[in-house]
Parts: sequence; structure tokens; C-alpha cells
Amino acid sequence: MSEHTFDARSESNLKTLLPAAQVKAREWLRRCLDAGINLKIICGTRTWEEQEALYEQGRSKPGKVVTNARAGYSYHNFGIAWDFVVFSSDFTVALWNSPDMARAGRIAEAMGLEWGGSWKGFVDTPHVQINTGLTLAQMRERHRKGERIL
Repeated sequence: MSEHTFDARSESNLKTLLPAAQVKAREWLRRCLDAGINLKIICGTRTWEEQEALYEQGRSKPGKVVTNARAGYSYHNFGIAWDFVVFSSDFTVALWNSPDMARAGRIAEAMGLEWGGSWKGFVDTPHVQINTGLTLAQMRERHRKGERIL
């Protein structure tokens, strides 16, 4: 697949992912846009500090609970996950409850990616990740050693 430039927000978030994850995320985004789904990637890699702050939201900090993953327990911490949202046709209004969220998730699954909308328990519809075959403990250990995860 050839390199394609997407909107500035998606590009900014894509560039935070590991190179191999960028390739998959770009392919997925292109397929979604080709299917007529207007979406943007709104989050890529998160630092452990950012992840912990998100985890505290709705717990010790104000707001709604948006994750069950503490720092080091999210694929975002390893550069192999991204979040997305569907937008109106003019890309001005985020449509979190659009049926196109599920369509985009099914496209991810058809590519062998893992979609958070299919999870049992804590459903995370905007989330897509690459399953590496490693456990989170193995990923944390590789991260600690500076070894490749993907």
C-alpha cells in the first residue's frame, strides 16, 4: 500500500505509533475512508503518566471512567493501539454513537486487528489494537529492557 497523508490530527497520532503499527493503522484508516466512514484517529501512543491520569478519571479525579487500564497495562503504552471517532460529513461533529463506529471496528477485525467494541465487560468502542501474541507482562519486560514489541 502506498503512503497516504490523512488529516492533521490523524497524522499526528499515527506518527506516535511504532513503525509497523503505523502501517497497519494507515491501511485500516484508508479502508474505512474508502468505505465512506468519516473518521479520525484521536489518540495513538500514550506515556505511562498519561495512561495513569486517564485511569484516575472517574475514580480519584472528576469525569467519566474511560479506561480500566493502569499505566503499563494498555496497548497504547507500547505504540500498538489507537482510538478513533466517526465524524459528520463535514468533519465538524464527533459522532460517538454512530453505527459507523461498529463498521470501522468490523473492518479492523477483518484485518486481524483487535477491536475494543467486541470486548466483554469493559467495551471500548473507539479502540483498535494489534495483538502481538505477547502478554502485557512480556511487553512491560521488553519495554523495560528496550527490546522490540512488534
